[in-house]
Amino acid sequence: MDPAYEPAELAKVLVFRGLPSSEHDPKGYARNQSQKSHWENDPRVTVEHRPLTYRYQYTAEGRRATSADGRWIVTGPAEEKGVDVMCALAFVREAYDPQVDIVVLASHDTDLIPALDEVLLMGSAKVETMTWYDTTNRYRTKQLRSKLRSTWNTRLVREDFDACLDLKDYTSAS
Repeated sequence: MDPAYEPAELAKVLVFRGLPSSEHDPKGYARNQSQKSHWENDPRVTVEHRPLTYRYQYTAEGRRATSADGRWIVTGPAEEKGVDVMCALAFVREAYDPQVDIVVLASHDTDLIPALDEVLLMGSAKVETMTWYDTTNRYRTKQLRSKLRSTWNTRLVREDFDACLDLKDYTSAS
């Protein structure tokens, strides 16, 4: 091991994701909850959910339309709203913690750049980013880049992506 690089210990993994509605997508909801439970068997992992947002069909009178069974009629796919804000807040909070030496942001969502800039300005923790890197098309790779200064970026290639896949079948909640 190079003495210039001290070993780091992974102390915490925070996952932020949208949660399907138990009413509109009961199977998706159950799979998501089962996966959360499975991942959180590792005491370092915390999964934080934010309910997905749904768009509804409306009647001519402006009320939500209902199907024959009395359920609201959903139009289009559900959307994640506010998950990036949850991630940004946690990123800043973790970097501000004096017990934290390194914060790694694994995302390509450019909405997180202001949080990245804020953490770099604070200077309280080292910052790294992670990117899925497509070796066949390097121009498609999105990397979070601060305008303040460069940060260390770890590029994960296809083999790394495949090694991270969760292959467990969550179709039956267990």
